[in-house]
Amino acid sequence: MKQKATDLASVELEPAAISPASRNSVVRTVFAILLRAIGLILTIVLAVTVGVWSSRYMVARGSPLSTDMYGPWQQWRDIGRESADPYTKAHVVTTGKLRISADSAGTFEARTDSQGARLHSSCNYVVEGANMRGLWWSLAVFDARGNLISNDADRYEFTADTIAPNPNGSFVVTLGRDARPGNWLPTSGAGRLVLVLTVLDPATGLSADERAERNKHLPVIVREGCS
Repeated sequence: MKQKATDLASVELEPAAISPASRNSVVRTVFAILLRAIGLILTIVLAVTVGVWSSRYMVARGSPLSTDMYGPWQQWRDIGRESADPYTKAHVVTTGKLRISADSAGTFEARTDSQGARLHSSCNYVVEGANMRGLWWSLAVFDARGNLISNDADRYEFTADTIAPNPNGSFVVTLGRDARPGNWLPTSGAGRLVLVLTVLDPATGLSADERAERNKHLPVIVREGCS
């Protein structure tokens, strides 16, 4: 019996041999799991990145959900209202600008000319506006950061009170680096430009139809040439 016990104790148990096919199957399974995990991580990162970028863009530039377009002119439709959407409210906060309520005025911004080309100080422009029929308005030019453009003429905007209109009540404003006669707004070397048109509602207010009619006749922005 002692001899048998000794013989059994001395027997070395060898692990069962794993076939190459089984080993390859395990490797493939592990590799597939790793690929799925990496794919999931990349999907999450991409989704977060796109979400953050799109949110920032919608806050800075707006979207059809929060703005209306009239040719080159963009209007945040509910700005200053209690019912404003989160993107509109965030836009007001992040820009730090005091905005007149959409119930009291129409505020329109243009970053392109009427052909869709980006406004730039290296180009000259003509802004042609129709008769506003008694409505008070202002037209100002800013750089891309929303700052007034420093210039020797100390001229930053025209209003219904300061413009030299045409006999029929329409008006023409020119934009460019070099001085010219008439209603000229200097753009210096500001680079990209933003035009802001503000039209105040009359004391009696405007109906939705009257606002829609007003918005059909916003100024046309024509590029003359660039240097």
